[in-house]
Amino acid sequence: MMDRSSSTNDLLRSNSIVLVDQEEVNSVTVSIISEYGVCPAQGLLLCYWNNIIGPHPHFVWQIEGKPSFFDEQVKYLSTHTLTSSDDPGSSISCKLLFLKDHNMVVHIFLFQGYQNNQKVTFALSLVVPFEKREWYLAIHGFCELRLSSMVRRLRVLQEKYKNEDNSPALQAFSAKVPDFLRSLTRLTNFGLPPEIELSDTVFASGQDKHLDVEFMRRAIAGHLQSCGCSIVIGNTIHEINMVLYTLALFLSPSERQCSLHLAESGNQFPFKYEPDVPLQGFLKSSFIVEDNLLSIMTSKNPTTLVDLSTLEVRHMQHYNEHEYMRHEVITKELQHLWLESVEPIPVLRFQKDIEQDTLVQSLQKEMYMLHPHGGVRETFLSTFGRLLDRHALALIKYVEDLTHGGKFPQKVTLRKIRTDLDLHPEGNFRIIIAQAEKLKPGIYTMVCGSLATRNWDFM
Repeated sequence: MMDRSSSTNDLLRSNSIVLVDQEEVNSVTVSIISEYGVCPAQGLLLCYWNNIIGPHPHFVWQIEGKPSFFDEQVKYLSTHTLTSSDDPGSSISCKLLFLKDHNMVVHIFLFQGYQNNQKVTFALSLVVPFEKREWYLAIHGFCELRLSSMVRRLRVLQEKYKNEDNSPALQAFSAKVPDFLRSLTRLTNFGLPPEIELSDTVFASGQDKHLDVEFMRRAIAGHLQSCGCSIVIGNTIHEINMVLYTLALFLSPSERQCSLHLAESGNQFPFKYEPDVPLQGFLKSSFIVEDNLLSIMTSKNPTTLVDLSTLEVRHMQHYNEHEYMRHEVITKELQHLWLESVEPIPVLRFQKDIEQDTLVQSLQKEMYMLHPHGGVRETFLSTFGRLLDRHALALIKYVEDLTHGGKFPQKVTLRKIRTDLDLHPEGNFRIIIAQAEKLKPGIYTMVCGSLATRNWDFM
């Protein structure tokens, strides 16, 4: 007579039935994050797909003082953010849900990782109250870049500790969550307004002699050439903010809301460099550029450094060069994370001068000739922005036609483009190609080439 337990085990093996660990099913870890100012987010939720029970909530990061996640809310989020059809592959897939009936905006990051030595699909969800939707729409691009960076590190550690309980991976991720939430708090408290008053800039009446005109030309030109990403350092908060607000005139309203002005209350909210923030300023006495070069290189866009104390304006690299080096630095960081290496990663410095241009020079000359009141200068600035957009669109359409929609990128020649579109001198071309990159991502590298094709290695 066959033993009943033996018969049951044979049945389980023959039908590939997997027993579910009930303790794992019921376990949801909750971490309380200390409140840092007024953070608009409610918290974060990590869940994964289990082939037996479906979506399973795994970890919750709750902000102290915010409404707690109810069990029904956690269950609703896990079932609506992750399905059996979700398969992000090796990439990180993002989606945004607006759940008015549940008073939530949910930004979801889907990725594959390891849980108990099994490869499963995870969903990391950032939850924001529905009434904050307009604010979050303006900054969701920043959140996507920052959380994607955190997820990349989490995936590496999950694979590294896949034969263990994966707790080191979650501990390392949890250590980064407060920094991200503090970044959101800074943007809430110190973000630039979507509309800039001309009275706060160097184009206000009487301000044209406050700062050197040639210096401001280089600052604005460098800012435009680096896709609207700049760091301003100086000795006084008033001067730093005046330059920040001036450069913000050349950003979109959403980019302004992702930028930071320098505030007096630095002790309560200590400022540090924030990757992927377009505009930010620091007192020179409290900011060491060399200590932040690695973070600057991991930002999506290249950065212009504007130094008000020495009247210097410098680039690190152009966009196509920065894009390649950013990829190399991020790869190196993940390799070091896997190997637990403490070897320093090579970085570049701000050493490239701003190319000469005539676009900003003409803007300044004509701007100061106009009456400072009655909205004349504001209208002229709007016209200048549309001029850049028209030049950028002309460049995009020209390249699309030349390459047959990108099928033959080898047909692109810089000399022909500059001659046919009259993009001289070099600074004008760099301003227009940077503006085109913001309208059609990827065109900068198509036109100017990638360092990867030149076998260039700065490491």
